[in-house]
Parts: sequence; structure tokens; C-alpha cells
Amino acid sequence: MAREHLLTIGEFSRLSRISVRMLRHYDEHDVLPPTSVDPLTGYRSYHPDLLRTARRVRALRDVGLGVAELAGCAPFDDAAMLRAVLTHQRGRLLDESAAVAERIREVDHLITQLKEPAMHEITRRTLPARTVASVRGTIPSYADEGLLWQRLMAALPAAGAAVAPDAAAVAVFHDEDYVEQDADVEVRLDVVAPFTGTPDVACVEVPAVDVAVGTLHGPYDGIGEVMDAIGGWIAAHGLSVAGPMFNVYVVGPEVSHEPSDWVTDVCVPVAG
Repeated sequence: MAREHLLTIGEFSRLSRISVRMLRHYDEHDVLPPTSVDPLTGYRSYHPDLLRTARRVRALRDVGLGVAELAGCAPFDDAAMLRAVLTHQRGRLLDESAAVAERIREVDHLITQLKEPAMHEITRRTLPARTVASVRGTIPSYADEGLLWQRLMAALPAAGAAVAPDAAAVAVFHDEDYVEQDADVEVRLDVVAPFTGTPDVACVEVPAVDVAVGTLHGPYDGIGEVMDAIGGWIAAHGLSVAGPMFNVYVVGPEVSHEPSDWVTDVCVPVAG
């Protein structure tokens, strides 16, 4: 009986559309071993049936699997295992696509800034004294401010606090410097009258405060621009910062789900 013909590595490379260099690499990492290796010359030979395996290797490679992951899938005939690997890869690609979409939005925002420089009018005003329900805590990052609002709203009924009809929703940022994690943040909501505080929510008398104010119209990623304007305004007027900055959410997500509708007063206490 004639011996079945094997393909040389060059022939297999052309038919499988995998470079010779990658075939050698896959052999070294047990992804796609050849059928035989000549003990004298080291030449690799491949059975034609391995072309189907090579096609699957290429497909898995093209959806982002690395060499180590490919080796874990060999010999590529376990459908249940391959389904699990691909499901995991699909989730990973969805996460990556969400991150890329967010970066695209940031790039678009920067392009808009270049075309239309934002102008923010800064004013000085005195905010009146207020009685507020307050929750202060350390949160993973400033973006996690919503955790404190959830705590505050959940604690109000048990504390017997009645929210004022025209209540201002305020977030105070107590860190002396900007921090990447473990942010010290307080959220406040105006109440009709003083109440007995609880371990979950405090009743705080907030004194009147003189502030430099810039109003942001739109999503919160524009707050940095307003802060730049406030910083320049404070320096130009010979003032000094006299306390932690805070945001007053005039129109926020609880009123409109459309970020373009949001209105935020960015406030920095000043003296001088």
C-alpha cells in the first residue's frame, strides 16, 4: 500500500494561509503540531486533514485569542469547550468595545472643544444658610458619588427628614487635593426643618458662604473646563479659595435622562 502523501510545511502554509514562521511558532507552543518531523533535517510535514484544524486556528486567532489560549483549545474538536471559550471572548470584546466607544466620545468632545472654545461666565455670590440632610463617606472614586445619594435617599424616611420643596442637591468634595481613589465626598439635600440625626444620615446647619460660581450646561465631563475658568477668575480678582468646592445639581439625571439637559453650578468658596 502506498504511503499517504504528507504536505511540506511550505505547501501547508500556502493551503492554510498561515505563514511558515507562525506554523513553527504554533508547533513550539502545541497549538498545531505537524504530523511528523524528520529527525535528521527537522523538516515538518502535515497530513491534509490538519488543514481543517488550521482553518479553526486561524478563525480563533482572528477573533483575538492568543497563543496560550489557542493551545488550551487543542485539538479543537471539543465543541462544548470551544463554545465556552468563544462566549468568554465575546464578553471580553464587548467590554473592550464599550471602552473604545467611551474613548471615541472623549475624542469627539475634544474635537468640539477645538472648534468651539467653551466660554464660562464666572460670578461671585453669597449662598444663604441652609438646613440639610447629609451623608459623608469615602467612595472608590468621584464617579461613584451615586452610592452616597442612594444611602441618603434610603435613610431619609427613618430619620424623619422632610425634603424641602425647592431642595438643592449638593455634592461637596472634601479632599484637599484631587485623588484617584478613596474620595472623601459629602452629599446634601435641603430639608424643611431640623431633625434628629441617625447613624445613617446627619442633620447639618450649613452657614452662608461666599462662592465663585460657574454654570455647566451638559454632561459632567465638562466640569474641568468650568474649574479652569473659576481658577483664572479667582486669581484675576485677587481672591483665595476658602473651602472645599461643591456642585449644586440644578437639573440632574433624576429630572432628565438626557445629559445635554443637565445644569450644574460649580461652586468654590472664596475670601478676600
